[in-house]
Amino acid sequence: MANILDAILNIANDCSQKLGASTNTHNRLHAAGEPLEEYIKDAFAGTFNLDAATKNSQQSQVFSYGGGKNNPPDAIVRNGDAIEVKKVESIGGIALNSSYPKAKLYHDDPRISSDCRNIEGGQWTERDIIYAVCTMEQDSLRSVVFVYGSIYFAERDYYENQLNIYENTIHLNYIDPLGMSNVSCRFPTWTITHPFIAFNQIYEHNEKSDFELLAVIPAEKYNSFDNQYKLLDYSKADPKLRIQDGIVKNPNNLSQCMDVKVISYSYNNL
Repeated sequence: MANILDAILNIANDCSQKLGASTNTHNRLHAAGEPLEEYIKDAFAGTFNLDAATKNSQQSQVFSYGGGKNNPPDAIVRNGDAIEVKKVESIGGIALNSSYPKAKLYHDDPRISSDCRNIEGGQWTERDIIYAVCTMEQDSLRSVVFVYGSIYFAERDYYENQLNIYENTIHLNYIDPLGMSNVSCRFPTWTITHPFIAFNQIYEHNEKSDFELLAVIPAEKYNSFDNQYKLLDYSKADPKLRIQDGIVKNPNNLSQCMDVKVISYSYNNL
């Protein structure tokens, strides 16, 4: 089963970042369609540089859900995590439109499609969800940040209760305990804090890098992966990949802390 560590390794191994219409080996994103979603799928599936037929075949084995245009998420790894891709052009607020942020993806979420709900025989209740926040600068992918929703946002009951309490309010800032989200209530439009800002106490964003990759993973989740050794071996061979321990506040109880793994990779072309 593919996981976030595979995506990190594949991106580190393949750091080309130019948008383009051609299909040469240096084009990882495509000028038309949904380039960032495809880039992230390639990262998880290990399908960079493959021809279309081989790529489609391999991705169909890795993903049980390939995403929809109007419904979350953008992908679900077979027997694994959901993935939601967000494109931004600066380190600021990130629009979620009408859906509040998700700590997890639930089978009974009315916003997901029936195709999503019925994956793998429909025999699932919840999935961990990874937010993949991608920062573009003109045609260049400058950063990718992977963050699990469970360390980013409160559980769904919190947001639903807040909306019920303040249903007649026009706008709410810092609605959740960690202050990661805002909402315009009359026509619900949610925004969230960029992870470079949200997690600046455990990671310092390198504005001078040409490309930057960050992943913040609950330690318990990280320890469940059987391919940790591959990441450790890579970090020993390439010092640009760093693996560190960190502590963040529990989004549901600010008096508690959660252990996390902070994995980063960056480089400069010069």
